[in-house]
Amino acid sequence: MLTTSTSEFPFLKSLEDSWEEILGEYRVLAPKYQVKWFESIHNDLWYIIGLKFQGQDLENKKLAPVTSKLCDAIAGIHTYGFSIMRPGCEIRPHVGYTNEVLRGHLGLVSNQNSGIKIGVQDFSWTEGKAFVFDDTLIHSAWNHGSEDRVVLLFDFFHFVA
Repeated sequence: MLTTSTSEFPFLKSLEDSWEEILGEYRVLAPKYQVKWFESIHNDLWYIIGLKFQGQDLENKKLAPVTSKLCDAIAGIHTYGFSIMRPGCEIRPHVGYTNEVLRGHLGLVSNQNSGIKIGVQDFSWTEGKAFVFDDTLIHSAWNHGSEDRVVLLFDFFHFVA
C-alpha cells in the first residue's frame, strides 16, 4: 500500500506546497544535528534529525518552525523528522513497530539511484512530492547515488486521518 492521494490525506498538499521551506529548515539543521538511526537494520549510513518522537517534542523542533507547524496540524501525528540516507546506504528489509500508524515521506533531496521497496514493489522519491504507506509491510531502502537522499518522515495514527 502506497498512496499519494490528497483526497484521502489532505495534509499531503500542504506539505508539498511548502516543501522548499521545509528543505530550507533541513539545510539549517543538517550540519549539526544528525544522529545515526536504528543501527541494526542498516549499514551505518542512515541518519535522522528528529523533531518529534512518539508524541514527545524534541529540542530540534523549535529550529524548524514551518515544518513543525505543518506536521503538528496532521491529525494523530506521532513522530516526524528528517531522514537522511548517505550515498551507499542500504536499509535491510524490516517491518514497522505498530499497525496503529501509517508512515509518510515527503521527498526533499533525491536522485535516480535511490529507492524504497514496499512488499514486492519498488518506488522512488520525487522532490516536493509526498506519499503514505503501511510500514508494517516488509520494506527496505537504498541510496546508490552520489548525493544524500533526504525526506521528511512522519508517522500518524491512521484511525484519525
